[in-house]
Amino acid sequence: MKKQDKKLIMFIGKTHSGKTTLAKEIEVLNNNVVVLEADSIALFIREKFPKLRELDDKEHSGIFKNISFKYKIFLSFLEFSMSHGRPIILSNSNMYKKGRDLIFKIAKKFNYRIIAVYFDFPEELLISRIKKSNRTTKILRVSKDFNDLIINQRTRMEIPNQKDFDNFFIIKSENDKEKVKNELIKVLK
Repeated sequence: MKKQDKKLIMFIGKTHSGKTTLAKEIEVLNNNVVVLEADSIALFIREKFPKLRELDDKEHSGIFKNISFKYKIFLSFLEFSMSHGRPIILSNSNMYKKGRDLIFKIAKKFNYRIIAVYFDFPEELLISRIKKSNRTTKILRVSKDFNDLIINQRTRMEIPNQKDFDNFFIIKSENDKEKVKNELIKVLK
């Protein structure tokens, strides 16, 4: 398969910016798409392997030198999905350049085109969404809740560089979201 035929859509953004919601909306419209995110992996590790999570938490207690156990599993899922040539949407935060670089390396190996969608909503909007959310905090490792996570993400978010991607979209409003969604649907055809 040629590079233009295999597509990886990487969502990049802070918590509660709508990444998973948009991924699910696109997945309903294109059932060939594989949606990958790390939250379910975090819950699985917490429930099934608490001792490993504890070791991972000690290693990553606010300092992100190495990739986490959760992210290593996520990358395995990604590589498996790419080995089958399916279109993929990554709906986790993808905030760190180091993590994105690991994804680029795998995508290059499998000849994938990488499309970025950067969710750049104002923090006030994200905080208002957190107040209405029922999302479990069991996925969190360092932050005590999602408000704390937003504060932590202020300094940890590494803004993506458009030049690193084959295509790049920015979502700053709900209108942008609908436009980008329509563009992504076209790209995935």
